[in-house]
Amino acid sequence: MKVKKILFPTDFSERSEQALKFANLFLDKYQSQIDLIHVVPLSMYLHDSIDKLGLPLDMDSDLYPKILEHAKEKLEELSSTYIKSKHLGELTVLVDRKPSSAISDFANKNGFDLLLMSAKGAHETTFFKGSITEKVMRKSEIPVLTVNDNLSEKGFERILAPLDLSDHSFSAIPLAFELAYQFDASLEFIYVNELYIADDYGFAGPVAGGSNEVSSQLFQDRLEEYFLNHKDRGLSIQQVDNEYNYRIIKNEGASSISMPVRLKVIRGISASREISEYAHDNADLLLLSTHGRSGLSRYLMGSVAGQVVQTTDISTLTVRPDNFKLD
Repeated sequence: MKVKKILFPTDFSERSEQALKFANLFLDKYQSQIDLIHVVPLSMYLHDSIDKLGLPLDMDSDLYPKILEHAKEKLEELSSTYIKSKHLGELTVLVDRKPSSAISDFANKNGFDLLLMSAKGAHETTFFKGSITEKVMRKSEIPVLTVNDNLSEKGFERILAPLDLSDHSFSAIPLAFELAYQFDASLEFIYVNELYIADDYGFAGPVAGGSNEVSSQLFQDRLEEYFLNHKDRGLSIQQVDNEYNYRIIKNEGASSISMPVRLKVIRGISASREISEYAHDNADLLLLSTHGRSGLSRYLMGSVAGQVVQTTDISTLTVRPDNFKLD
């Protein structure tokens, strides 16, 4: 995974500071550079500035310089407290009507490899999770890692990757393997065998057939097929112990590294609900493909992935496979 340049948006909340502490794990493991950005919502900025300054005032000389200077000072204080100088990149302050667009556009246009941010900010119900964070995930062309409060200082210990049996979702497997290896974490792939499926008009109907035994075999067959069809990625898979335990192997010249991975099929009414509930007890990182395809595109961001992001209290890494490159 190429993580040479990380963008970290902050609203200066305590939760954001905790996420920045965690960023050091990535910086040390990948020897990355991190840039910090703060986006001031235009409406909030105008209200606060006018209230403090009174009238009359000049927009160019009174408003923008003061808010930008104050935010830049806070960024400098934050970065000097938590980031080693060798890893620190640039500090940016923007004033924008739509903070989520400003963040995602800045990340997409400036060669970043990862967008890392707190799942919740100062206004947790309206600012980050459920608002800015989800919008950034929708618009970002690069992986977005959202960090929750309950993440261990050691980083990720249990990584969970939901797969919908599509090539799009399977394309996140190399990233899941590398993260599990880098953080010495357990790795599990799950497939939700839904009892009902909703179409684009909201109609829910039963899925024909699909016992857990049939779904488990299909899951294994598709997984093995993916590795056979993508040998160019340098990965192979071997079954061990029993039908649900595998080992992923990466060959590097004369040597190789490997990671155990467990497969699990969950039968339920809603994929997003089953993923969220299972992750709550079995993971501290969810790796979600935002453009999976299965049946009626249930795993599109805004559907299953979007619903999981909204409801889970687990840190998530969302990846758009079409745009993501491991190296």
